[in-house]
Amino acid sequence: MNEDTSDLDPLTLDPPGTIAVLGTTPIGIEAALYGRYLGYDVTLIAGADVWQSRPFANAVFQRIGPTFRDDWFANHWLKSDDLEVRWNDPMPMMPDRCLSPLAFSAIDAQQQDRLRPRPSTIRQWIEVGLYEVIRTDLLRGRVFTDTFVKSIDLVAVEEDDKSGDDPTDDSADEFEEVPPDFLLTLAGSPLTQHADDTDNHPLRCECVIVADIPTSGWQRTFDLPTDYYFEIDPDAATDMADAEQWLRSGWQQIAAVYASLAGRPNLDLYRPRRT
Repeated sequence: MNEDTSDLDPLTLDPPGTIAVLGTTPIGIEAALYGRYLGYDVTLIAGADVWQSRPFANAVFQRIGPTFRDDWFANHWLKSDDLEVRWNDPMPMMPDRCLSPLAFSAIDAQQQDRLRPRPSTIRQWIEVGLYEVIRTDLLRGRVFTDTFVKSIDLVAVEEDDKSGDDPTDDSADEFEEVPPDFLLTLAGSPLTQHADDTDNHPLRCECVIVADIPTSGWQRTFDLPTDYYFEIDPDAATDMADAEQWLRSGWQQIAAVYASLAGRPNLDLYRPRRT
């Protein structure tokens, strides 16, 4: 089937282009997973320390899932209640709709001899749903829940990264059109075991996706909109108190981001396949 290319964006990024997803939220985890399905080199980090404290939960789950601070779940599900009291309450989604088909498929591939998880409570959704997604082969070693962004800058692409072609070629003047990379200055847990400075270690990437976390926690030295910088906010697309609709809105925005990066307006991994 021929794809419609009338709205083709020339600013594309081919796999294995480097992408930093900020926010280990349900939307951030899904955005990272989607990118890995397409073959991108994705790093997922918490981005900002905005999660409501969970002293009653294991430390590994502190920054996985909703922040419960001025997000959809804080405004429509938790409201003024105490999170610890509601930690084991039913989640506001059906068990088979709390994760995307991509997420369930990734988990199934890891647990071929085990039943697919069917979370029914908020705790189970986070601990045996979302957590299992980040433990899959697609995301293992790429998720950093204790790493935060201090600043995001634009930096020129290094000469060796611009092209593998002969720099004396007539097309060399096209180098000037190569968009800059993003340089993220990070704090918290380093991305590598050999990092010396836990307060100022860098992450360089070609694309940034901010996924359902506030951006006020870091400095940004460029104006928006900026090419290859995306912010996914399901709340901006719907104000309905329906968790499943909220999730679908986030997934649709994720699909749109990657369709733009691929230069394929009809690309949508959530679209049912023909059998």
